[in-house]
Amino acid sequence: MATFTKSALMLSALALTGCSEPRSRDFFAKDGITVGTPAALGSGSYKIPVEFTTAIVHSGQWIDSVTAEVAHADILITAHFSSSGRKSRYPGYVTVTGMKPGPYSLKYRDPHGSMHTIAPVVLP
Repeated sequence: MATFTKSALMLSALALTGCSEPRSRDFFAKDGITVGTPAALGSGSYKIPVEFTTAIVHSGQWIDSVTAEVAHADILITAHFSSSGRKSRYPGYVTVTGMKPGPYSLKYRDPHGSMHTIAPVVLP
């Protein structure tokens, strides 16, 4: 029975370390979120290159994905990290759809909802 309990606890710990977690803005270096030039994909869809540099770099940080949501003239992004050691599923950009060309403000949204302005972006 003790062996089963130990095994169950170890499997639970391994499963939890592989979970993707949204990170707050202070997880990144001061200028650690940079934005490239947006590109039109067609029909109101755009690709916005975004690069992340964490404040403390160590081998257990793997960017898993970045979610993007549009709220009026703001594009809100949140980065999700994993410590599972697997390769990233993040392609280096976020896509937004149903957008009109023009100026927007790219903001980082913390898991608890705080917003941090990153940069203005102009969708072509």
